Amino acid sequence: MLVLLRPLTEKGYLMREEDNYFLGPRIFQFAQSILTNHPFEAVLRGVMSDVVKETGETILFAVRDGENVVYSSVVESPQPVRYVAQQGINRPLFCSASGLVMLAFDTQQELDDYFRRTELKPLTPNSIVDENELRRIISQIRKSGYASTAGTAHVDAAGFGVPVFRADGNLAGALVIGAPLERAKRNEKSYVAAAKTAAERLSRALGYPSGLEEGPDETAWH
Repeated sequence: MLVLLRPLTEKGYLMREEDNYFLGPRIFQFAQSILTNHPFEAVLRGVMSDVVKETGETILFAVRDGENVVYSSVVESPQPVRYVAQQGINRPLFCSASGLVMLAFDTQQELDDYFRRTELKPLTPNSIVDENELRRIISQIRKSGYASTAGTAHVDAAGFGVPVFRADGNLAGALVIGAPLERAKRNEKSYVAAAKTAAERLSRALGYPSGLEEGPDETAWH
């Protein structure tokens, strides 16, 4: 196995952290080259561009990679003061809006396992690293259908994340609006509404017929 892993790590397709391997930046470049002509990619970029026009903010699509989320697609705001994130950048689950969405759709056992193996290191003074508080936030996300962060990954930035579903009801990823903190505070209601509407369009494009109203399967938590 190491014979395969080492050259992939050297070329940037994988990243090694102690004894764990994660997807590297080259794999996302490779995936992007494949997805460019994929029907969903065209829909995704179109929907994201529509949200940029509607809100004036940067829009991201995030997928899960182990203990992190990775921004697989980014459409930046045209405004001079804006949230900036490069495609392929990753963030810890617990301090990002998209990551909290991922955790909200874990089963109880998966969530327990996550907290048991994860060291909650703050990225900023605003990062929430108390497990009980994070569990409360995750529970609220399941009810509200969106996650919000303010200064937890970047001091002056906020994010609003909403789930995107595949046809089988599993998460395909999270759509995120990233914005400067003060602008996000002023426009939270309209940004969340825009994100939810866009995520529902994407879910339907993937064959998920009922949109986002019903939320996750509560039986997974019992």
